[in-house]
Amino acid sequence: MPLTLPWLDPEDPQAPFPDLHRALREPDGLLAFGGDLSPARLVRAYRNGIFPWYSA
Repeated sequence: MPLTLPWLDPEDPQAPFPDLHRALREPDGLLAFGGDLSPARLVRAYRNGIFPWYSA
């Protein structure tokens, strides 16, 4: 069964994060993709126990 990850629109930093129980086990903890690393989104993420990262 294919897995689908929610897309976080970088134009909408107030969009809700997915429920934490949807995080993948492999790669460890991947919850969504997209979005941005704006201060507003980072603060909301940290308050929800979500710790964003990015890799090039």
